[in-house]
Formats: sequence, structure tokens, C-alpha cells
Amino acid sequence: MTTRNLQWCLIAALAFLLGWQSHSRQNTVQAQTHYSGDIYYQLQGMGGDSALTLYYPSSQTIYVYPAAVVGNSVLNCAFMFRLNKPGEQIQRIQCPIGTLK
Repeated sequence: MTTRNLQWCLIAALAFLLGWQSHSRQNTVQAQTHYSGDIYYQLQGMGGDSALTLYYPSSQTIYVYPAAVVGNSVLNCAFMFRLNKPGEQIQRIQCPIGTLK
């Protein structure tokens, strides 16, 4: 192999490695938050301290479902927050008791 061919191989390898590194950084998995229509949701934790949080921008309301991945497969909302203007007080409101259908 000549010196010229070796240089081209090293340049090609370096370009491949740089492309691979930039590709893997851009495709970081973000599984915590996702926007789907008019709902934002976030799932935190995978044990007894897990929680599913839903945010509805149209009503400016956040709903919290604790222990989302343990126990019963039917989740009930525990409490919600109604958001108003930034800086105002936020009150936690108990969700109404759900019924099984």
C-alpha cells in the first residue's frame, strides 16, 4: 500500500468515525416527554414511586397518577393542578373517585 492510499484510508476512517459520533449524539432517546395532539405526558420511575403525569394545554391542567407501573392495571388520578398565570399560586385539587366500567 502506498503512502497516498494509506492517507486516503485514514481520512475515510476518520470521516466515518466523526459521522458515527455525531449521528449517535443526535438520536438520543427521550422517553420522558412526548407531545401527542393536545396532551403532554411524562412517566417517571419504574417502582412504587413511579408516576404518570398528563398535561392538557387546552385546560391548563396537570393530572398525576401515582404508582403507575405497579399494582392494578387500572389507574386513578390522585390529584391535579390547574395552572393560571406564571407566578400565581398553584392549588392541588383532589381528583374525583373513578369508577370501573
